[in-house]
Amino acid sequence: MFESPDMDAIDTAYYEIDSTASVPEFLAVSKLYARDVVEHYGLTASVSDLEWTVSKRAKRRAGAVSYRDGVPESVSLTWEFFETHGWEATAETIRHELIHVHLLNERGDGSHGDRFRELADELDTHVHCERFAEPNWWIRCDACGTELVRYRRSKLVDEVDSYRCGACGGELRAIENTERGR
Repeated sequence: MFESPDMDAIDTAYYEIDSTASVPEFLAVSKLYARDVVEHYGLTASVSDLEWTVSKRAKRRAGAVSYRDGVPESVSLTWEFFETHGWEATAETIRHELIHVHLLNERGDGSHGDRFRELADELDTHVHCERFAEPNWWIRCDACGTELVRYRRSKLVDEVDSYRCGACGGELRAIENTERGR
């Protein structure tokens, strides 16, 4: 497995679609691409055994694998990520999620640990995705400048005075995203 694969064997442009595609078309192409990735890299993932869905609500992740008792059940891909970053970035996310499925099957491990990082390098994919949606709030430490993002109203946002910075112990403040540039 993973013995110097021919990186040109899977041309993501061959599968490329754009955001005018319907969700069923998007999922069909994603599954075709995923099957080729699994076969090319010898991953222990059965694309057909996984439920493939699209999230139109997710803001912090480009994709996710859901599993129960260490067994992968579904792969979810985020529509907004696809719309803003395109097929190439989405294909990279599919490879990322397939590594999770593989490691869950092989080791019962869904983390971004050392083996995940090794495989991410081999499959030319990211370990963590960049932020693609603007958060509704920023939590900022006045002392050290640490910033946390919040996409939903939470206890931290509503009761920020009750919390301290984990990095330095400084006071925090919640800033609505519309105020951040001020």
